[in-house]
Amino acid sequence: PTAARARPSMADFQPEASPADPASLPVKILVLGDKAVGKTALIRQLVRDEFTSRYKSTTGVDFALKEIDVDGQTVRLQLWDVAGAETTLGSIAKVYYRDTFGVLLVYDVTRPTTFDTVTAWKREIDDKVALSNDEPVPVVLLGNKCDIETATADTAELDRFCGQWGFVAWFDVSAKTGFNIAEAARCLVQKITSYPDLFEARYKQNAAFRPALAFAEDDQVGSCY
Repeated sequence: PTAARARPSMADFQPEASPADPASLPVKILVLGDKAVGKTALIRQLVRDEFTSRYKSTTGVDFALKEIDVDGQTVRLQLWDVAGAETTLGSIAKVYYRDTFGVLLVYDVTRPTTFDTVTAWKREIDDKVALSNDEPVPVVLLGNKCDIETATADTAELDRFCGQWGFVAWFDVSAKTGFNIAEAARCLVQKITSYPDLFEARYKQNAAFRPALAFAEDDQVGSCY
């Protein structure tokens, strides 16, 4: 008779990668900002190296994956594009912020009102999520559509602004041409990987993962929008 197959134990599902290795886990990055600033187009340019002017508003949340090489390491980014036209301050449920390693915060350089909300977005991010080492989640500020805007950015003022509000850096970018997008993502990842303890903590969390507990925790969150 055929021998009964042994039931797998939890040990069979433990991660094998090094806990200090950023490549062993997907690095969750939120892409946030006011509606119609070009968040989806930026992600598409970064991931697929392509641009289209025809987009439907994102409904709920979309995901995209991108491997990026930083300082000789390959890091797997999991880019979250949240709630397009419904993206307003305070409307994003806290569950979407969970386990975030970094944020790309986008405004439209051709629409000054989208820059006016940047500080409120930064406060919301800081209120809703922090890194596992209690440091603020790194945020890089992106001024999209610089291919359209002919005015020169006041670099000294933007440097001062970012220092005052705790941004890691700022970049003028173009989702249409791809200008500075990869550089901005690489800058954010460099900041994230400067905290190796983050990956060790997440590795331990994943190794101890219990699905029943995770779903019980989600039941307490309520509705997500």
